[in-house]
Amino acid sequence: MKNTFKQSIYRVKSPAKINIGLRVLSKRKDGFHNLETIFYPIKIYDKITVKIKKLPVLNGNNNISVKTDSEENISGKNNICYKTAERFLDTFAIQGSHKIVITIKKYIPTGAGLGGGSSDAASVIKILLKHFRNDKGLISFLDSPIRRKMLKQVQYDKLLGFAMDIGSDVPFFLQAKPAYALGRGEKLTPLPDFKLPGKILLVNPGIHISTPWAFKSLGIKRFKKKLMGSVKKFSADKPELMINDFERVVFRKYPEIEKIKYDMYSFGASYSLMSGSGSTVYGIFSNKDIKAAERYFKMKKHRVFVS
Repeated sequence: MKNTFKQSIYRVKSPAKINIGLRVLSKRKDGFHNLETIFYPIKIYDKITVKIKKLPVLNGNNNISVKTDSEENISGKNNICYKTAERFLDTFAIQGSHKIVITIKKYIPTGAGLGGGSSDAASVIKILLKHFRNDKGLISFLDSPIRRKMLKQVQYDKLLGFAMDIGSDVPFFLQAKPAYALGRGEKLTPLPDFKLPGKILLVNPGIHISTPWAFKSLGIKRFKKKLMGSVKKFSADKPELMINDFERVVFRKYPEIEKIKYDMYSFGASYSLMSGSGSTVYGIFSNKDIKAAERYFKMKKHRVFVS
């Protein structure tokens, strides 16, 4: 007799991202902001393990747990991955009761503009989709009386809305490929020819930047014209790619982060920018120049990564 309650184990790597240019265009009526940016995945990963086991009870009471080794130790219900799993089971009407254990090995710094939490949440979504999509009848919206040719779009719209409810960067991490982003970050246009030359050096000074504080400090009152929509390939000379609106407020409060950016240039970076709302600054280097810069920033006791 088949063991219905066998445990399934999934292990994935969740990538970080950087922003190549970031402009905040306007404040929305829902309290969020419209922006434009180019999301670019990089080779720094959190490691996610998810264990799923169907329980013999049928009352829909699920047992979800999240463990992480992050310095902030954001585990249990306070972790974005807990919210993701809990809401997934509800949104997609997963029947029965399940035990879900999520373990996160953190390598991406938190509060650093690299999207680690959103990436982890996207990985959990993909794992849960993979686990449950082959179980007939478990996802109720698939059984709705709708024409087959419309089903794919209905699924996508529902998934996109769900991902946006978890976090603005989560839709990007479902694909994790270079993309031009508008809206809150969910309106994505793939950029298959957008590649960064050389190596990427990332330096994080260990300062946690509050994203709500950063948006509030910008004081955006007027709609700004989009500038980056025509960009298809990277060039360090494009002025529209050299803007991160958050640098203005973050550098003013934390001049040590600004210094990292200009130290990057002094060591030969062809391009440098703060990612997201900070506090990580990255630079693009040739293989020849990156070693000296890497040694310098490590000597300063910063967290240093190479992608």
